[in-house]
Amino acid sequence: MPSNPPPSFGSQAYWDERFTSNMDPFDWLEEPNALDPYLVDALDSSHAGKPEILHIGCGTSLLSLHLRSHVDRPGQIHNLDYSDVAIQIGKAREEEIYQYQSQHKGNNQGTHAPCMRWDVVDLLDYKSLLRACSRASYSVVVDKSTSDAIACCDDIVVPVPYPIASRSHDPMQLSSSASQEPIHPLAVMAVNLALVTKPGARWIALSYSQDRFDVLDAASDVVPKGMMFPHPADLWRLIERREIDDVESQAQVDEKDGSVTYRPKVCNIVYILERTNTPLFVRGEHI
Repeated sequence: MPSNPPPSFGSQAYWDERFTSNMDPFDWLEEPNALDPYLVDALDSSHAGKPEILHIGCGTSLLSLHLRSHVDRPGQIHNLDYSDVAIQIGKAREEEIYQYQSQHKGNNQGTHAPCMRWDVVDLLDYKSLLRACSRASYSVVVDKSTSDAIACCDDIVVPVPYPIASRSHDPMQLSSSASQEPIHPLAVMAVNLALVTKPGARWIALSYSQDRFDVLDAASDVVPKGMMFPHPADLWRLIERREIDDVESQAQVDEKDGSVTYRPKVCNIVYILERTNTPLFVRGEHI
């Protein structure tokens, strides 16, 4: 009997279909408040007066609404997802909840309660990201298993030299001399996110993987030596790795035959990455 194919996490159609078939809130791995200690620390460490939070791969998670409790203004939060369906669900849910609360507090029914920002973005396409996000503007990136989904995608074929460079004077190559090369998707996302985050910004990532950010190993071949593609290790450094939800294995007894099965130990990982001071530029913009 043939096995079912794995989910197509790199397909926009897959996510649209998933969220269309089930519009109920869904949170990956942990509850919405699981990242609170790390989020509070990141916001406290920010030098921005009104730090902006970039929530990547928001899906239908209640984390988006929970983030509002951490900021003064909802507009400080920017929710991104690959799926337009997820973005429309999130926007509608927020408007319904907060407009209702606003009206029942006696506010003018003709006004709209302030809301977060919501955009459909392909995190693996820097142009898509820049259409929605300003450069070097975010102090915190919140990532609840989005890196897990991205890491499951096929390598991304990108133009080399890559349009994003760490030196403004890097030459703009003629199209005839450029090539197309496969790059690990998490490396591509890390470079793209570095373009829109401030120096010192924190990337808070919840993952099921014990080695999710091995792309930050400067000695790894995630970016072949000599390739004109920024190495993620130059842009982000891992400052903390912590296990959470450390639940020991539990025995479960079948009521019918008395057989015993064991639920395996569950252990998710929180990774805290910090943006370095290495600046990024888009090739050719200085010309």
